[in-house]
Amino acid sequence: MENLANEIYLPTRFYGAQHGAQLAKHLRSADLFVMPGTGGLAVQEAMSFGLPVIVGVADGTQTDLVRGENGWLLADDSIQTLTNTLASALSDVYALRKKGSASYRIVSQEINLEKMVAVFSKAIQKVMGD
Repeated sequence: MENLANEIYLPTRFYGAQHGAQLAKHLRSADLFVMPGTGGLAVQEAMSFGLPVIVGVADGTQTDLVRGENGWLLADDSIQTLTNTLASALSDVYALRKKGSASYRIVSQEINLEKMVAVFSKAIQKVMGD
């Protein structure tokens, strides 16, 4: 995958599993975030750095986070699907940047901790009869 990406895009590195400060360091310098498996929180963190995302269907959070405007939701877990999606994503830098801006907007305005707390509070109030 790394070789293919290097052929169709700028020099590309695949870092594998990263966490904490090391992950944040890579997200600050990345152009695209790819998570073909589980990892809703990692996807949301990448989006908060303004990155377009390519994700697989895993724990369900991806379907709320990823839309055509900010990335790609992989139809299956085949290497061919991932390869084709990467080729498409990296072929248009302008579209990639636009999707990254949409990612940031989604996590800053729609799907974030404040919104989640508001939904839980509303549910608790409803159950309590307020």
